[in-house]
Amino acid sequence: MTTTLITGASRGIGEEIAIKFASQNHDLILLIKNKEKYSSLIKKIKKFNVKVKCFIGDLKDRKFLDLINKKVKSVDNLVNNAAMANTKHFLKVTQKELDDLMDVNLKSIFTLSQILSKKMIKYKIRGNIINISSQLGHVGANNRSIYCMSKFGLEGLTKSMAMDLGKHGIRVNTVAPTKTIVNKEEKTKTRKRLNIIKKKIPLRKFSTTKEIASIVFFLTTDAASSITGTSIISDGGWTSGK
Repeated sequence: MTTTLITGASRGIGEEIAIKFASQNHDLILLIKNKEKYSSLIKKIKKFNVKVKCFIGDLKDRKFLDLINKKVKSVDNLVNNAAMANTKHFLKVTQKELDDLMDVNLKSIFTLSQILSKKMIKYKIRGNIINISSQLGHVGANNRSIYCMSKFGLEGLTKSMAMDLGKHGIRVNTVAPTKTIVNKEEKTKTRKRLNIIKKKIPLRKFSTTKEIASIVFFLTTDAASSITGTSIISDGGWTSGK
């Protein structure tokens, strides 16, 4: 049985990725931050009759990452989905906000990928590492300085990892969505903002969690066996130009 580890799996894109891989008979190892999300997540996955292990902890905590190293023997696929956002103007971002966001959006990905790629190599697994990036890893935006910084960094890390791990048959890619609707409340509470964003997207549509989950799964299949070190941008044409 194939095993896939997913971070930030308790909601939104991460939850949809977990459901997609479970529907394809993958055993799952799920990393979540909030204990209260555990029951609803497991309930959604149970119907697929796959093995599920769930670890609850903070990716900013090195002890939590050390626990994963100790408890997880190996995986076939790693999906680094968890991320923090920051919407402050560049001049108002605090040092703590910078440190916390980088710890989750970059450092935890580096560390977890290093831990699990070593296990893939040890057990001769030609695995996949898929990092959830953003269109803001390809273009800048107002009030997104440190978020863009982390996602641009993630794109560079992905390419370099692909170069280093290619000889072991391990492929590394990113999936970079545009604005993705993760809950129904968002459509009503932030309708004005969403309409402004939608006008900037040539296709006049947002990404969906199901679309992103399907792209992530595709990258683990034989059809994608020659794809590594690249980014699949699901942005409705946003980054194509003005």
